[in-house]
Amino acid sequence: MHCKICGKSLTYNEIGLHKKLIGKTQKSFFCKSCLAEYLGVSVALLEEKQRQYAQAGCTLFVEDKTV
Repeated sequence: MHCKICGKSLTYNEIGLHKKLIGKTQKSFFCKSCLAEYLGVSVALLEEKQRQYAQAGCTLFVEDKTV
């Protein structure tokens, strides 16, 4: 899948973040950068929320093991 704004290839977590914040019934998705712009927040904030959701066990995300 690709971002509906910029065309970038999407990761599993980017799709999950879009579903979590915009809605699970969506058929097209934003990449993290375009989602941040759309929501008026920073990419860093979205990354932090993604980590929190993954650590809480949300199945829309896979936990990033890199440090």
